[in-house]
Amino acid sequence: MPYQHPGHAFLAHHGPLQREADMEAYVNFLLGSVGLEAAGLESEPAVDLERIYARFEMPSPRRAPLTEQQGILVDGDRGLILIKADDPLVRQRFTEGHELMELLFEAQEQQRTGWQVKGDRKERLCDRGAASLLMPAASFGARLKNLGCSIGTAKKLAADYRMSLLATLVRMMQLGDGAHCLVVWRLGWATAAEKAQGSEPPQLRVWWRIATADWSAGLPTINRVVGPQSVVQVAHNMDQFLTGTEGWRSSAQTSERRCSWEALPMKVGKRRCVVSLLHDLSA
Repeated sequence: MPYQHPGHAFLAHHGPLQREADMEAYVNFLLGSVGLEAAGLESEPAVDLERIYARFEMPSPRRAPLTEQQGILVDGDRGLILIKADDPLVRQRFTEGHELMELLFEAQEQQRTGWQVKGDRKERLCDRGAASLLMPAASFGARLKNLGCSIGTAKKLAADYRMSLLATLVRMMQLGDGAHCLVVWRLGWATAAEKAQGSEPPQLRVWWRIATADWSAGLPTINRVVGPQSVVQVAHNMDQFLTGTEGWRSSAQTSERRCSWEALPMKVGKRRCVVSLLHDLSA
């Protein structure tokens, strides 16, 4: 059988994309095409992308010395994808998932019908679709429910699914039960002017955050500075994983919530960061 464009094959079966939720149907289409139905993933949780490529007679992505991008969809009509050769293997795997999502949007654009998305929003949706493909809701959610939401669980699931720890933590927030919040802190200045002056050292500030659906304690504002005695700051100073119980109040909250904190210093790209996982003890 000659090469089949996965995006066009899906649209022929499903019809044009009409909304964001249709991407999950595409994920299930890819999994179902190789017998990995949404209900489970046989005995091994890690999705074998080579089976998907084989189903569509698609060449395996080639590794290349890319500098500005993690991956490039070179030619969707031939299924040619390039992956940054010196990225960690787990990052390369996620990029492969991202480019499989790019094939869907390419097909949608070529058909010029339905829902059209471009730019940064499309990139975010491709990342979300890659996470759904590589950490399917049914199997990942079941394992998460059994193990509980923690950084220790994230390490185990990251190994099982052959994903990065950070991508696994984000997927935990998307699928996890209970009130939990993931916050990534990085060293930085409040403004470009402060950085240029160099009179004050950089401080740990909120870089980005995501929470489970049950989290109601409010999200921290971007650039918020960590408290000097916080478990996050101490973990950063000691360069080791720490846990603790602290009060939490967002800028929109009037009352303080007691939370259990886990704080893990780690590199995100080339940045030294602290990944913190908060658990609302009053929820």
